[in-house]
Amino acid sequence: MATKPETSSSSVGDTLLLMLSVLVLIGGIVGFYYFESQAITVVRSVGLLLAVGIAMFIARFTEKGMTLFRFFKEADIERRKVVWPTRTETVQTTIMVIIVTIIVSIMLFFIDMAIGSLVRMLLA
Repeated sequence: MATKPETSSSSVGDTLLLMLSVLVLIGGIVGFYYFESQAITVVRSVGLLLAVGIAMFIARFTEKGMTLFRFFKEADIERRKVVWPTRTETVQTTIMVIIVTIIVSIMLFFIDMAIGSLVRMLLA
């Protein structure tokens, strides 16, 4: 059995880019709260979203960032392969779940009553 040791492919450049990305993100968050009394919420929110976008753009050029965005792309491809049920199938399944829930509830009620009666009879 051949095992391949996991190597860290993170270089100094990747580390610097990730640090820069985190600093941009922190700057956006700090700016959002720092300008709380000076700017309206919409402007601060747009600034925060812009900082998040810039941080993601910077992080995308690292090895870990490329891996993450590749994962997102593959997840989207898999999402598109899902066959969603029709409205009729959804309604039928929902009705079946409701019916089974009611039947099980009634069964548990009678079992509880029987066990309760048995316990009262034993304690009396």
